[in-house]
Amino acid sequence: MDKMDQFELCQKEHVNPFALSKQYLLVVTFVKSSSKNFQAALLWARSAKLFENLEIGKETIYCCAFDKTAEQAGMAGVFLNYIENWNGKQIYINGRIHSGSIYDLLGVLDCYQKSQSCPNPKSHCCFVSDDIFLWHGSRPTFEISLDLTGKKKETSSAKKFVMPCINFRHHRIEKETYLGNWNEQIAALAVKQNIDWCPSFDIENFRQYE
Repeated sequence: MDKMDQFELCQKEHVNPFALSKQYLLVVTFVKSSSKNFQAALLWARSAKLFENLEIGKETIYCCAFDKTAEQAGMAGVFLNYIENWNGKQIYINGRIHSGSIYDLLGVLDCYQKSQSCPNPKSHCCFVSDDIFLWHGSRPTFEISLDLTGKKKETSSAKKFVMPCINFRHHRIEKETYLGNWNEQIAALAVKQNIDWCPSFDIENFRQYE
């Protein structure tokens, strides 16, 4: 059974994986595999907050949706490790089909669990930077000088910003707003990097540092 058939069957059974993936952490549909680990994987799939099995002829489609909690994220990670190389699986995140690797998903799941182990998730997720904008010309040059007189050095005039995700450390946005305002560009960057579905990601954490 191909992936389109899986989706059509889910629709008929009123189980829409696209809609579910906006409500839950992530959703996976899959069929029976010849893998020796199938029963173990199925056990972890059943541990998801929502689990459904849909019958079509002699074939069964399984659908599991993991909740937005650290415990469920850990279970999802174990399950994804089992099904990484399986055919007949489809993964949905935040209303879309995941087009990247399972390795990318595992990285987000691990990071999310770590954030939930902190008293304040923002302490894990956010960072302060004065270098968040793209340069389209030559990079500015800097001069380094030593002052042995003990005079107080002038502080940098570059504005600092609180960035909402540590995965943005090596990514920049446009200073001009012709591609959207800064918040919109940050949100688009999160989609490009496949981290917008992380429950700890909050665009409202982006602000100018005072």
